Amino acid sequence: MLERISKLRELLEGEHSSILITSDVNRLYFSGFKSSAGAVFVTKNTAVLLVDFRYYEAAVNSVGSEIDVICYKKIFDSLNDIILDENIKSVIIEDDDVTVSRLSVLNKEIKAEIITNFSLSDKILNFRMIKSEQEIDKIVTAQKIAEKSYLQLLNSIKQGVTERELAVELEYLMKKNGAERVAFELITISGRNTSLPHGVPSDKKLCNGDFITFDIGAVYDGYHSDMTRTVALSYATDEMKEIYDIVLQAHLKAAERIVVNNTCADVDNAARDYITSKGYGEYFGHTTGHGVGLEIHEKPTVYKTEKIQLESGMIITDEPGIYLPSKFGVRIEDMYLVTDNGPKDLAFIDKELIIL
Repeated sequence: MLERISKLRELLEGEHSSILITSDVNRLYFSGFKSSAGAVFVTKNTAVLLVDFRYYEAAVNSVGSEIDVICYKKIFDSLNDIILDENIKSVIIEDDDVTVSRLSVLNKEIKAEIITNFSLSDKILNFRMIKSEQEIDKIVTAQKIAEKSYLQLLNSIKQGVTERELAVELEYLMKKNGAERVAFELITISGRNTSLPHGVPSDKKLCNGDFITFDIGAVYDGYHSDMTRTVALSYATDEMKEIYDIVLQAHLKAAERIVVNNTCADVDNAARDYITSKGYGEYFGHTTGHGVGLEIHEKPTVYKTEKIQLESGMIITDEPGIYLPSKFGVRIEDMYLVTDNGPKDLAFIDKELIIL
């Protein structure tokens, strides 16, 4: 946490400046402690986690020595004590987290100027793009939980089972296997519903000849995983196999471009150009990927207009797809770690078409 706090301090605008972190996810990032309320406050000389009575003992036992824990009765009283003691003149806030009504309260209660035009939220997202070894380990653990659960679920796939039943069973298996929770509303859709990139599990029953799309992820100690697999039940038509192979080749071509100093656009274009060359460009309408970490969607966005360069330590998804309206769709997704030696696939299961 010391390195993260140091990065925040580098953003301070002089010795009378301070930074107030209020979002749940960034409080966790800078303190290592998860809570539903509180704040992290950083000045040139002080770094504190402010929590109420419910969290105080747990916070004291969890955070490192680089950050102090304050138990507040009224959070603004505790903040103003530090502000007055250190002669703080300005407080930089997370612009993406603070609502208009909340800003009004901050301006009224805090005894310093509130700075809203600093783009603090975006700067923090840039910090979070590069994962530490500890963060990578947690994401890999989340991935292993999701994979183990998915492989167990395959035994339950048969004609007559509903999409909703698959989703419920998969969530149960993930939690049983160690997930804190699922990373998002799981997508377990079949047949014509697979043409919907973010289809919602329904009471539709699985039928022989269906494609079944699983877009799944687990959360482990705050960190997310993300994976998509498309399988067929009983058989797949020649057209289904052809589309699957095109998506798989697009995925692999994109993965080859996940190299330090390449841009996100390079990765997206590799997948998009290949799918377009096969005549299906209009049926691939979403980005090729996104960052993953404390949130399921983080910077960077892997799209043809995104010029952010890849750096060692980034984790991005590679998830091209083709969606034929009212027929079927295919998506194949893995997370990749960017390293100095090339891309590292964080999935441990095969991508070839499975026919159950």
